[in-house]
Amino acid sequence: MDRRPTLETRPPVLIDAVVRMLIPPPCREHVVGDLWERYRSPLGYVLDAARTVPFVVASQIRRTSPWAAVVIQVFLLSVGFGFGSGRLPTIAVSVTAAMAALVLRDAYKSQSSLSAKQIVVDLVFPVAGVLVSQIAIALAAPPLLLRPTALTSGSFAFFVLFLLRLQNPTLGVVPRRAMVQAPATMEALMIEVRLHERLGRRAIWIEALTGLALAVFFIVPLVYSTNWFLRIGWGLAVAYGLYVAAIMLRHRTKPMPEGLGFRESIAHYRRELVRQHGFVQTMWFWYLLPGVPAIAFIMIGAAVHAAERGRPAWPAAVMAVIMFGFGAVVHFFTRQMADKVQARIDALRAAEDQRGLTL
Repeated sequence: MDRRPTLETRPPVLIDAVVRMLIPPPCREHVVGDLWERYRSPLGYVLDAARTVPFVVASQIRRTSPWAAVVIQVFLLSVGFGFGSGRLPTIAVSVTAAMAALVLRDAYKSQSSLSAKQIVVDLVFPVAGVLVSQIAIALAAPPLLLRPTALTSGSFAFFVLFLLRLQNPTLGVVPRRAMVQAPATMEALMIEVRLHERLGRRAIWIEALTGLALAVFFIVPLVYSTNWFLRIGWGLAVAYGLYVAAIMLRHRTKPMPEGLGFRESIAHYRRELVRQHGFVQTMWFWYLLPGVPAIAFIMIGAAVHAAERGRPAWPAAVMAVIMFGFGAVVHFFTRQMADKVQARIDALRAAEDQRGLTL
């Protein structure tokens, strides 16, 4: 049924086009239909849209940018731009501009970002946000511009953000996949299973290679450590990187065999998700906790090094609090992931039981 009003009472084409452009694509038709039903005059239409669109955008942002994911991305960019900058206002402006552009990009996307190419396009927006903020700062307050070292480390932070979103595309997925609706056909099931296997393999290889890269990178501060606390800390960090690589490769996903029936395929997929659920739910124990000793020794060593040079030790304590707070946010985010996996397991179990009753 067409909910739109007649041609005599429709809003002007130009005004309607602007309003449509301001509404995120996933909810555009529904919102425009409601606005058209309430249309009385061009001015009333504009005022109605001005009252409605901001709430629609905010609602879409809540769906596409969970606060835990935002905190993780803010932390990465803050560390990147903070290296070599030392000026909090400069860091705050750059990170705010980047995250505002990224959050809006996620809200206005019409499809999920699953491929590397799509994620690169996503990151063009926060990079543009940083460039625009730097142009504004250059015109208003040139001394607050980012230093070349901060720009270089910020570029590396964007590369890490690219790997993070490639490993976990649900950081900015639009719209969220319905986890409570099981696939109704064999074709839909196989599409979901093969996509799950492909993304799982990609995530594990990214994590394993990142662990190896960090282990090699941590050798440099280990060699130049100035006290035994730092040596032990960086040595544990090297071992932790190797441990992450080994443990991730051990949990590689086994592909589902060909030739299974619909019910057997659901059962196989559900068992794989059960294994993944346990893997994610206990991540704090096998993934986060082994890295704590390295962080503790590095922070103690940094405080000792600062004391030897006559500097205050509180920055190391603040950094330790930030790191443990970041770990808590990551733990909360993984618990949310585990809840979504559990919802999918329950949906598949219900579909499996229903299939058994119909046979």
